[in-house]
Amino acid sequence: MPTVRLTDRLVKNLKTKKKQEDFWDETFPGTFGVRVTDRGSKTFILRYRFGGRRRRLTLGRYQVLSLATARKVALEQLGETNKGEDPAEKRRQENNAGTFEELAQSYLDLHARPNKKPASIKEDTRILDTYLLPAWGRRKFQSITRSDVIGLLDEVKFKRGAPVMANRVKALASTIFNFAARKALVPETFANPCTNVEQPTKETSRDRVLSDDEINLLWEDLENRGEPTASIYRLVLLTGQRPGEVKAMRWQDIDSENIRLSKADALGSLIEKLLSPDIWTIPPTETKNRREHKVPLSSHALAVLEQLHPLTGDGEFIFAAPGGGHIKWLQKMSQRIQKNTGFNFRPHDLRRTCATNLSKLGSDDVTIATILNHSWPLRHMTAAYNRWERLPEMSRALERWGIQVEHIVTGKNASKVVKFKR
Repeated sequence: MPTVRLTDRLVKNLKTKKKQEDFWDETFPGTFGVRVTDRGSKTFILRYRFGGRRRRLTLGRYQVLSLATARKVALEQLGETNKGEDPAEKRRQENNAGTFEELAQSYLDLHARPNKKPASIKEDTRILDTYLLPAWGRRKFQSITRSDVIGLLDEVKFKRGAPVMANRVKALASTIFNFAARKALVPETFANPCTNVEQPTKETSRDRVLSDDEINLLWEDLENRGEPTASIYRLVLLTGQRPGEVKAMRWQDIDSENIRLSKADALGSLIEKLLSPDIWTIPPTETKNRREHKVPLSSHALAVLEQLHPLTGDGEFIFAAPGGGHIKWLQKMSQRIQKNTGFNFRPHDLRRTCATNLSKLGSDDVTIATILNHSWPLRHMTAAYNRWERLPEMSRALERWGIQVEHIVTGKNASKVVKFKR
């Protein structure tokens, strides 16, 4: 294995009578050279030690790589060893790595389907099929770089004219790469290519809160809408829960005998109700944070449920769909309501409206966060207290809000309600 001073001219003219022969560069701060075969092929190589073992790495074919470029690559690879990485092992793992499409399928099978709701899985699949797989599906997922991510996001934002979707594409791609790291599908030194990539589009959080006049117009319009769908809007407003959680309400999750009693007996006295509130228990499969959530039901929410019981009380779901299961879509009804009332809103805005008015009525931030099933600082230290001992505070807050809604809707002051009358 001769050691020579490698130059462009020498590399070009190197020959050997052996099957293969290595020529090492005497000027390189490491063992860099070129392997020559009796058939005339020439390949740049690097020899180094890692973990006490001698390793060899092929850098590339001569003419595909120039001598200067090969030296630069060799220095970069030696730099990797100084960081505690083995270039040859990294190359082997990259060669054995699956495609991005295979990684995405593993993500759907092992993470999304066991942990996400059907609507979220459907959206992940749509983003994959529309944006990520056409761009990267056949590529080795470890070969995808930060530059690739930026290029795809720019295409989605500018060429496809979908700036907000570019944010969603980045979020899903980052989640999939993080999944690969958690499942040890990549080396420990793997860097998520989405890290430090600027958010494509700045999004402002939606802060729409309905005014009292809008609440009044909405409630009036709902009286002319079909049930049980119309009452989804009422219960989102009265309970402050997410529309998806309300749509999936089941009769078995309502802890109250009052719904089956007569109206006069159902609500009882306000004092008795506050001491022993009726509870809607949202199972962890339906909550965003996957924690069971208990919601005290105000007299006003119970009145809505009582009116629905003759309609769907014999089935599983309070908001049963004609074809089975529960109602999932509100888009068409929301469009009709907006057209008739003359103002725009989303069902989720009713949740925000509830929270805002709870604050106006004097509820503290922790009580409101508990009602909304949000997190707050040090929740892990106070979780048991807030989930159980705060039920009376939650009940009082929602009862006050129900009374306020009744006043907005009827124009009358009231201490409790049996049925909203105009």
